[in-house]
Amino acid sequence: MLNIRPITQSQFLVFTSLTPDLYFTSFTGVRDTSATSQYAHATQQRIYNLRGPKTLAEMTLSTPFDPEIHAALVDIWNGTDNCQYFTTTVTPVTCGENPQPLGRELIVFNCQWSSINFGQVDRTSGNPSTLEATIVGDYYTYL
Repeated sequence: MLNIRPITQSQFLVFTSLTPDLYFTSFTGVRDTSATSQYAHATQQRIYNLRGPKTLAEMTLSTPFDPEIHAALVDIWNGTDNCQYFTTTVTPVTCGENPQPLGRELIVFNCQWSSINFGQVDRTSGNPSTLEATIVGDYYTYL
């Protein structure tokens, strides 16, 4: 019998190569889809499906916003060099005070920022302000 030992969603470290010292607390995950089309058989009453090229959907990274620590990320977005490519790494880790890598890493390559959202204000709320960045990537590995 297969003994599955899942880990919690909180047991991952998420960072980008542009900002390796800044960790994100949330990542929407990879959605890799293929375009499809249909065609009819010439002599039979049958419709066939054809799978086309694959593409990665946009991914969102978020974290509680610290105006000092996250200034570097905002500066990258506002800068003239905000079109540079980077990698995003998602590493499963052990739980505890000193997490250690656990299993395979998900690495998304040729990422670029596509949007940034931060600085939300609600003077009646005790919730943390967040920084949310949307990225696009070309391909990924799971090694």
